[in-house]
Amino acid sequence: MKRKLVYGLISVATAATSLIGMTGSAYAAAPGGAETCPSGSVCLYYNSPGYGWGSFEHWSRGDYPDLSKFTFSNWGSNGSGYGVNVAGNAASLVNNTGDYVGIGNFTYNNSGPGTTVDWLAPGYADALPSDVRNADWQLWAP
Repeated sequence: MKRKLVYGLISVATAATSLIGMTGSAYAAAPGGAETCPSGSVCLYYNSPGYGWGSFEHWSRGDYPDLSKFTFSNWGSNGSGYGVNVAGNAASLVNNTGDYVGIGNFTYNNSGPGTTVDWLAPGYADALPSDVRNADWQLWAP
């Protein structure tokens, strides 16, 4: 009986450790220097964190239904992506607002079966989820 209890506690401890490990790695370190996302803004970056973030564009709160109207106009430390259209080319995001922000491809998939929208928490600073990475056409920053 005691042996079953010990094995059960070990299983619970292992599961808790795994969960802590997963939640602790959800965010990369936000970029600094020339790539710093302004306070109160949402920033989309040309590169993923592992590739040096690169050039970016930032928005204040609001709805941006067509990211094809924007380019990466803020020079990043390595200059990658500068002047490239944001729509379909963003690899990472920093959420410097106090609210969740949505990123997706709703309009361009005609809101059909391929529609994808991901909601990212305040403080998020990492690569975009794979379902919207380089397939991002809309931004919602309420």
